[in-house]
Amino acid sequence: MANRRPEAYITGIGVVTPIGVGRKRLWSSLLANESGAGPITLFDPEAFEVRIAAECTDFDPESFMDRKVAARTDRFGQMGLASAKLALEDAGAWDVLNHNPERVGLILGSGIGGVTSMETTQATIDTKGPSRVNPFSVTKIMPNSAAAHVAIQLGVQGPSITGALACTCGTDMMGLGYDLIRRGDADIVLCGASEASLTPVIVAGFIAMRAMSRRNDDPEGACRPYDFDHSGFLIGEASAVMVLESAESVGRRGSEPYAKITGIGRTTDAYNLTDPDPKGFGIMRAMQLAVADAGLRGEQIGYINPHGTGTVAGDGPESQAMAEINPNVRVSATKSTLGHSLGATGAVETAICALAVKERTIPPMRNLTKVAEGCADLDYVVDEPREAPDLEAALCANLGVGGHNAAVVLERA
Repeated sequence: MANRRPEAYITGIGVVTPIGVGRKRLWSSLLANESGAGPITLFDPEAFEVRIAAECTDFDPESFMDRKVAARTDRFGQMGLASAKLALEDAGAWDVLNHNPERVGLILGSGIGGVTSMETTQATIDTKGPSRVNPFSVTKIMPNSAAAHVAIQLGVQGPSITGALACTCGTDMMGLGYDLIRRGDADIVLCGASEASLTPVIVAGFIAMRAMSRRNDDPEGACRPYDFDHSGFLIGEASAVMVLESAESVGRRGSEPYAKITGIGRTTDAYNLTDPDPKGFGIMRAMQLAVADAGLRGEQIGYINPHGTGTVAGDGPESQAMAEINPNVRVSATKSTLGHSLGATGAVETAICALAVKERTIPPMRNLTKVAEGCADLDYVVDEPREAPDLEAALCANLGVGGHNAAVVLERA
């Protein structure tokens, strides 16, 4: 036991996604190949070139908090708090938090934070004047507000961290949670990310970058990772929080883990502010580092849930990088179903990897009919789930605007 590699066990999963709230609903909807895409309803998109997104239409914040707390919390914070509660319930870990709160950590990131409240506050200043601004505006906008609300509402007193690394945020937060566990700084860590950035400013900005699909008449077919007809990503929103536990805590509680995190890899492209390295060196090295950190070989990775946004600039280099890890790996890019939830996406996809490893089932991706030129011809799992009785290890990898890359390895517990 003394020579055992450090590992963090995932014992609880809480999610708010465009295809359902809660672990069971997410997984059943994924396996049924349901799509979370549809028209934008959170604001009036009539004047926008892109009018589609993946919204969390089933999410009701007052199912998870009282009206006063909801009113003082930005949507991304509401979703983060809901996910944390769901994760604790799923893990059956309320007693640990109640009896030993200083040994419970909290890692909850966001790529952008409370942008909805930022835009609402600016609109109030423009129409009613600065004296009418909500006194909770700053605490709704700040990126750490989701973590703050989780800590206050649930009573978490251990170390807490909020990180913002664009679209790698969720994956990197899983690595930070893993780090807390293997350092011995906490017995349990609530770990994940939340993003609710379906706002006029963010959507208009990505439209100006020409990064999003304009298939307004076919939202379910808009995001097409690695497909010859890929034309950009579908913006979404989501939140995912997982309960990570040390081996000792799992033993004391008799927990039944979904999977264990055994490796993390992080790199930076240092290439371009918006586009990934066209040779894919950064994301390939992040995956290689994660696999090495886990003490595995590339051929032992049986499933990869990749960034897979459906952009021409990203799909080719990323797919070639996956082929370098394991040319026979099974791949499903679930953004084709869930949309791209920016900073939260890596946390959601880590949860999906954990469920895939636990159930030994690969969830399908959508909209891949012919592999695009420049993309590796990997074993893509399309339209139907696939049983994987040999699945022992999976990898989640993400790229972020600014050149950030992160990957995390999960193994069967």
